[in-house]
Amino acid sequence: MIYWMRNVLAYLVCAIAAEATAQWLGSSVVSETLIPNLTATVIALLAINIQTTAVIAVKLRELADRTTSAFGGTLKQFRLAIYEQASLVIASFAVSAVVKSPFVAEYSLLINVSALFILFASLHIFLDT
Repeated sequence: MIYWMRNVLAYLVCAIAAEATAQWLGSSVVSETLIPNLTATVIALLAINIQTTAVIAVKLRELADRTTSAFGGTLKQFRLAIYEQASLVIASFAVSAVVKSPFVAEYSLLINVSALFILFASLHIFLDT
């Protein structure tokens, strides 16, 4: 649980730093490029992780059949990573829905940080898998 919270805080710090840098540079890349493509990016990363997990699970099954090794903990971590990324897909849908609401101008900073948070979390889970 501590590692999970550490990761969430790291994603948040990175998202705030990235948005602060974008604001300092006067860049609108987050609102013009990232947010419209966020859901597709997160779904693509989820699909790659599912395929990678399937290949690794088959190899672990073959290895477990040949030896007395047990890989229950590893498979549990794969399952958790898929659940985490699926929740990020739902969060990206929520961000996309909020962007289309009339309150966007008031909360654009929060929306941009949320989109960056989702991106950083998805990329970390992708690389971790």
